[in-house]
Amino acid sequence: MESPKERRERRRAAKRHAIRMAAVRIALDQGLEAVTVEAISAAADISPRTFFNYFASKDDALVMESPVSPDEMIEALENRPPDEPILRSLRIIAKERAEIVMPIFAGMQQFQELLRRHPELASRTAVNNQQKVMERVVDVIERRLGDGDRLRARLIMIGAFGATFSAVHEFLAGTTEGSVDELLDRAFDLLEGGLSA
Repeated sequence: MESPKERRERRRAAKRHAIRMAAVRIALDQGLEAVTVEAISAAADISPRTFFNYFASKDDALVMESPVSPDEMIEALENRPPDEPILRSLRIIAKERAEIVMPIFAGMQQFQELLRRHPELASRTAVNNQQKVMERVVDVIERRLGDGDRLRARLIMIGAFGATFSAVHEFLAGTTEGSVDELLDRAFDLLEGGLSA
């Protein structure tokens, strides 16, 4: 059952995503010059003051964010039992976070179109933050494995992120039958099975 903290996080993430998508729609429909805090706030049906509870600037609202923040991912991994197989931990975390990350994945096409039209925005993307997320997650996985094999830890992290992305993408596209939970289980089963033909 969802805790009050998880409910708050989910609502905050949903609101942040709605504000971000309002900014992206304005940029796609009217151009970058039309993207102002006031325009975003009006489109998202919030006050400009509320906007600043979620973003430091209008530019921040035009950056595709990582579906999981570094702190959330690290905390979730560190809260799993230390003797639990790492792919099992990552599967459980993916299933717990699916409801929050689905809207972010659903908005990817609009972000990709925005970057196609305005390649100058690519320099604002959160690539550095995503890289930090990945390095910190690799650190935790490497510690959990306890064998000092960083390449293995990195492959596990990339595989888990890939399994999550693939399952959510298939669910949103409606091209594969099953709930998002079922597709996540299938993706992680394939990953754990070595994807052998």
